[in-house]
Parts: sequence; C-alpha cells; structure tokens
Amino acid sequence: MNTESSTGELLKDINKLWSESYHGLLSTHSVKYQGYPFGSLLPFCRDTKGNLLLLISHLAQHTRNLEHDPRCSLTLTGQGDGDVQQLARLTCLAQAETVNSTAAAERYFRFYPEARRYRKELNFRFYRLDVKHYYYIGGFGSARWFDPSRIPPPIPFSTADEAELLYQLNSHNHDLPKQLLDSNGIPADTPVEVVGLDPFGLDVRLTTGLRRLQFKTSCEDKSAFLKHIFALSNASTSDTP
Repeated sequence: MNTESSTGELLKDINKLWSESYHGLLSTHSVKYQGYPFGSLLPFCRDTKGNLLLLISHLAQHTRNLEHDPRCSLTLTGQGDGDVQQLARLTCLAQAETVNSTAAAERYFRFYPEARRYRKELNFRFYRLDVKHYYYIGGFGSARWFDPSRIPPPIPFSTADEAELLYQLNSHNHDLPKQLLDSNGIPADTPVEVVGLDPFGLDVRLTTGLRRLQFKTSCEDKSAFLKHIFALSNASTSDTP
C-alpha cells in the first residue's frame, strides 16, 4: 500500500472513531496544583463545523482550569475487548472558548435533552473546542499526527437543511430503512429518534442511549443524502416477503 492510500485508510478509521464517540477525557491545566494535568470524563457533540461542543458547570474544576488556561485536549477511545493498547485512540489538542449560540445549544440538547435543565437551572455554560492538532493511534506501534484540515470534514448541511432532514426522518409516517437498522444491529421495531446527521451516517437516540448508524457510502449534500435514504428504503421494501 502506498503512502497516500495508507493515509486515506487512516482518515477513514479516524472519521469512524470520531463519529461513533459521544464522550471523551477532557484534560486541562490544573489551577490548584500547577504543572499537573486534570482529567474529566464528559459528553460532547459536534457543531455543524465539526468542532467539539461541551456543556459544563461554571463551578466545575475543569471550567476553572479552562478560564485560567484555555489550552486543553480531549481524548477519544475506540470500543473493544482485550488489550487496550490495541484499541484506536484520538487525542484532540484544542483551544476552548465560550459559546453563546441558540443553534449550537439546540443541537446539543437534541443529543442530550436532559441537559436542558442544567443550562436553565444550574447556569451551565457552553464551550467550543477549536482543535489545533490531532494525534491518532490505530493500535500498538501505529501513531501519527494530523492537521485539523484533514479531519473531520465539516457537516455540509445548513441549519435549515438539517432541520428539514431531521423532520423527515423523524416524522410519524417515515420509519428509518430496515436495511440501515439491520446493518447496524438494531431490530426494525426499535423506537429510534434521529438527533444528528452528516455525510457518513446518522446519530440516533435509543432507550439505551446514543448510537451511530454508519453509511456504507458518503453523502456530500442534501440531495445525495435523500437519494441514499430513499434507495435504502426501496431496498428494504423489496426485501420484505
């Protein structure tokens, strides 16, 4: 495999890990014990530009640390059993900044509806992590730095287009294609709500939590996305006895 092909495969693996992750380890610079890193496990989602979006308490230690020094990292880990050193990991070196955006807030609340009261009653704040560098480990002995321009691609849908697509996918007269659910190990009669989408798949909420439904092909715009869902629906219908 040549270098360019190898890089392309790594980028696919990185995008898969990135899109399937809904929490990570946030590392900040400790204010209380200077010189020591401070780790916190936090949920997140991505905004429409692919940035990490966090909702955190103004009283939390990591928030105080970020206010003192906004440089931080978030580390994502792949799922699997056995030797953890064989699992994929992605560390995102980033700069944190506060966010005051209704669109960003509503996107986050789709993923984590229970967090709405944290914002309203407990004065939690939104932070965006502007990633400066990525460090990916694809297994033991496989590690590489990546420029942020390489991963992940921006979500190519406008806020209005995304809202329209979500409405269509979640409407009562439109079920997700059985083929898409089957290929991701979800029974067709499972209650599913689509909360996010991008060229590579859907983010859905089940009663057991968030899951990723990965496409086998990418959809670079709204038209391609609808055509892909329509094709899957037709395939699911034709497979019905």
